[in-house]
Amino acid sequence: MFQAITRAFAEAFRNLRNNFFQTFLSVLGIIIGVGALVAMLAMIDGLELFAREKIAERSSLENLIIRSQKDSRVDGIYTERDTIAILSPEVMAELQDSMPYAATGQLMSQGSTIGYTSDSSKIGLRYMATTLPILDPPADSIILHGSLFSEVEATRGDKLAFINSRLALRLLPEGDTLTENALGKQVYLYGDSLAVCGVFRANDDDSSLQFVMPLNALSGLAKAPKVYPDMNLALDNVHDVLPAQEFADGWLERHFADIPNATESMTQSGYLEQLAEGILVFRLVMSFLIGIAVVVGGVGVMNVLLMAITERTAEIGVRKAVGANRGNIITQFLAESVAVSAIGCFFGLILGMLVALIAAPILNMFVDDLQFQAVFTLNTLLVVGLVALITGIIFGTYPARKAAGLDPVEAIRR
Repeated sequence: MFQAITRAFAEAFRNLRNNFFQTFLSVLGIIIGVGALVAMLAMIDGLELFAREKIAERSSLENLIIRSQKDSRVDGIYTERDTIAILSPEVMAELQDSMPYAATGQLMSQGSTIGYTSDSSKIGLRYMATTLPILDPPADSIILHGSLFSEVEATRGDKLAFINSRLALRLLPEGDTLTENALGKQVYLYGDSLAVCGVFRANDDDSSLQFVMPLNALSGLAKAPKVYPDMNLALDNVHDVLPAQEFADGWLERHFADIPNATESMTQSGYLEQLAEGILVFRLVMSFLIGIAVVVGGVGVMNVLLMAITERTAEIGVRKAVGANRGNIITQFLAESVAVSAIGCFFGLILGMLVALIAAPILNMFVDDLQFQAVFTLNTLLVVGLVALITGIIFGTYPARKAAGLDPVEAIRR
């Protein structure tokens, strides 16, 4: 079989050499069709990569968020559960040890309340109580004074607050605008107080008074509400998010076996799934349209084979006369058909890659701040190989059957 394929490629190259211009024109259709297909796939893969990067900039695709189910639905009415699962640091550590995917964990609880300054003025506070490390830590450039509390302080539950600059100004006496002076001041909430350990720059788009404190500190406040923190797991590999979600759901179901539907999990992967579906539809539609050009190229391959049969009629007759059966002749010409298709696909692949590499920079020139690039994947090479094989078989079948059907005596006479 390997010898037949090798002989077929040699015969295809011989035809190209002997009838170069005619054979080239016959396979030009498949070169153009495959070139367009390769360029289109490379551009679509580049578009998908560009879209994934933009989504990743706006959301944490590698994060898995797990929450305790706090409500139950009875006849369409939501009511608080009698028993609620508590996601503690011990539970998170045990889950991370059991999970076959590397991940960094954080427990956090967010809320809002009315607090007080040292002169008993009411202030509306938004807080985040968290363990360390914080998965999305504040950049050094936004820390104005002091620092975030340490790992040791967070574990001990020290009553510390890392506040934004707006809250810092509210804690200062009237007329004092030096936010540095807020360090060491007290924030009063839930019948207790927190000492300011650091100040960070407030977001210009957010006018709220915000601060971050250790999760254990929130639980230790005199009149703090019952804390049911969320668990945030950041997977080292974004491709592990969905299998990690499936594993975590099963593990937590077993861990809280006495609490039905104890937790729920969420990811941002839905964005990627929707993107993948849209890209797939676009890829299929474009492939169908470009497939028309490939069909035209297949007709050219058929023309090459029919021309070869006409020129080699006597040779076919001799081969049949010395014992070659119908299957041998069909295999020979199908192999030659696939060889001619493969040659056309090879040059089409080169053409498509050149077009894609030239088109991407041109797009970047016309669109400001666009960093688009063509992407060549293994799937593209597999598609090209599949096109060569299918085109060769489909459009080589008729010429091969025609060659196999020649009468050996009549063929030799020609």
